[in-house]
Amino acid sequence: RLDWPHRSGWRVFDERDPAGGRATAWLFLTHPGPSLLVTIVLVAAAGLLTRHLPSARTAVGLTLLMLPAQLAIGALNDWADVDADRAAKPFKPIVRGAVSRNAALAAALAGFVVSLATAAWLGLDVLAAALLAVGAGVSYDLWLKRTPAAVLAWWAGFATVPLLAMVITGRLRGAVAEVPLAGLLALSLHLANGLPDADGDRLGGAMTLASELGPGRSRSVIGASLLVAAVAMVLARSALGQDNVAFLAAGLTAVGALVVVLPHAVRRLAFPLLALLAGAATVTWLAALPAAAG
Repeated sequence: RLDWPHRSGWRVFDERDPAGGRATAWLFLTHPGPSLLVTIVLVAAAGLLTRHLPSARTAVGLTLLMLPAQLAIGALNDWADVDADRAAKPFKPIVRGAVSRNAALAAALAGFVVSLATAAWLGLDVLAAALLAVGAGVSYDLWLKRTPAAVLAWWAGFATVPLLAMVITGRLRGAVAEVPLAGLLALSLHLANGLPDADGDRLGGAMTLASELGPGRSRSVIGASLLVAAVAMVLARSALGQDNVAFLAAGLTAVGALVVVLPHAVRRLAFPLLALLAGAATVTWLAALPAAAG
C-alpha cells in the first residue's frame, strides 16, 4: 500500500498522490513540465530571431508541432517503462491503473501524428527537423534510455529546438555553432536528470551514464560541460556577430554549474533548475544573433 502524502490542495501537483483522479494521471503521463518548457522556448526563439512577435501561423504551428510531440514522448516513455516502474515507481499512472497501457500508446501515436502533420504543413524543411526531434525522443524511450548512449538522443532533441526556430524563420546564422553548444547543455541536463535514480538504475541492471559515472564524476562532468559551454559562447560571439547579450547567455550557463554544489536534501531540484537556466540561456543566445538584413 502506498503511503500518500497529504498536503491539502497541493496534493494534485504530486505524482505520487492520487488526488485529482484520472485527469491528473493523464497529465502526469505526458510529463507536462518539460513539454511546456520546450514549447515555450521554441516559440520564444522564433520571435527573438525575427525581432518581433511570431505570426499567428508561426506561433500556432510551432505549438502544434512541438507540444504534441513532447507530450507523446512522455506518454511513450511511461508505456515503455511499465515493467521497471512496477518495482521502482508504483505511483506511475499506468502501473496504478489510472491509465491503461493501450490508451497511453494510442495517445502517444496520436501526438506524433499531429506533430508531424503540422510540420509537413509548415514545410518539408520543417518536417525534416521535426523528424529528427521525434526520432530522438522515440529512440530514447524505446532503446537508449537505459544505456550511456541515451545522451545522444538528448543531444539531438536539444539541438532541434533552436534549429526548428531557425528553419521556420529562415534565420540560419548560428545553426552550426548551436550544435556543439546543445551537446554540452544536453550532457549536463541528462546527467542531472539521471543522478537521483542512478543507484536504483544500477541495482536494476540499467547502465545509464549517471549510474556508470557515479555521483561524484557525474557532478564534475555537469559543472565542466556548462563552464566549457559558457566559454565557447564568449569565444564564438565575435565570429557570429552577436551583441553583448551573448555574455548574459554565457553567464546563465555558467551559473547552471552551481547546481553541483546544492545541498544533498535539495539535489532533486538540480534538474528543474538547470532546465530553466538552459532554456533561458538558449533564448538569450539566440537573441544575441544579428537580425537578418531587410
